[in-house]
Order: sequence, then C-alpha cells, then structure tokens
Amino acid sequence: MNNAYLFWAPKFAAEKFALDVGEAGKGVMLWHHLFAFGAILLGGVITDRFVKRMPRFRLGFQSVALICGAPMLAWIGLAPSFVGLLVAASAYGVFRGFFEVNTHASLFDVVSPEHRSTAVGLLNMIAFFFGGLSGVAMGALSQKWGVRGFEIGFGVMAAAYAVGALLMAYSFFFTFRKN
Repeated sequence: MNNAYLFWAPKFAAEKFALDVGEAGKGVMLWHHLFAFGAILLGGVITDRFVKRMPRFRLGFQSVALICGAPMLAWIGLAPSFVGLLVAASAYGVFRGFFEVNTHASLFDVVSPEHRSTAVGLLNMIAFFFGGLSGVAMGALSQKWGVRGFEIGFGVMAAAYAVGALLMAYSFFFTFRKN
C-alpha cells in the first residue's frame, strides 16, 4: 500500500489543490517521511522494551498501527485542504513507521532461524508484488476518474489496512505461538 502513496500522493495533492507537483510533493513526502522516521526509532525502542514481558507485543503493536493508520489513509483522500492532507500524511507516517519497524522482527518471533531467509524472501516478494499492483491500480483509478479516482484509491488502501489489522489481531489472539 505504501507504494501507491509514494507513487501518487504528490500528483493527487497537486491536482486536488491546484498546486505545482514539486511543491505538493515536498509537502506530502517530507512530512510523511519525517514522521515515519521518528516512529521507526520510537517504535523499535517501545517494542524491544515490552516484548520481553509479552512475547506477542510486536504483533499487537502492528495490529494497532494498521487500525490507526486506516483512517489516516481515508483522511488523505478526503482532506478538504492541503494542510489537512499534510496532517493526515504525517499521522499515516507515524503509523506506517510503527508497523514497518516490526515487520521482520515479528516474523522472526514465529519462524525458526533455519527458515528465516526463506520467510523474509517470501514476505518481500509478496509485499513488492502487491505494492506494485497498488500503484498500478491507483493510476488506473485516477486516469479513469481523476481526483475522485485518487480518493477512491485512498479509501481502498484504508480498507486494506483495516483488513490487515483484523487478520493480525486474529493471529495475536488465536494463533500466535512463541518458539
């Protein structure tokens, strides 16, 4: 999902708010990445601290990050102003950072050391495949319906985040096993 954001957020902001693409891109990328960077640093410290007492913590933290990130993606698509979009993009950066900082670590919580390279390879392959498709889909939506297509695309991304959060929460409560 992040790929669609990275590919299309500057063009979407430029079209929706009648801005230069460079100006829009600086705003939606700079603030998003600054907040994601801070969240990655903070999220790593938080999860490393709490996972000692609760082995499922990383998975729960990721689930919460996804469910909190979902409305931010919807807000990006529906923001009535460029400032509102920047606030939503910044908040999305926080939740994306909290999710991504734990991706490999939470995988390693449930995959034995001799299978971790294969698991990471599969995870990356699937992520890049669907990440690439998300950018293509967002482009197709925007080509067909313009700004409204982008808004729909961000709504679909929000729904995908919510579904991911529910699946991870299911794993947290019902299927997680600590090796």
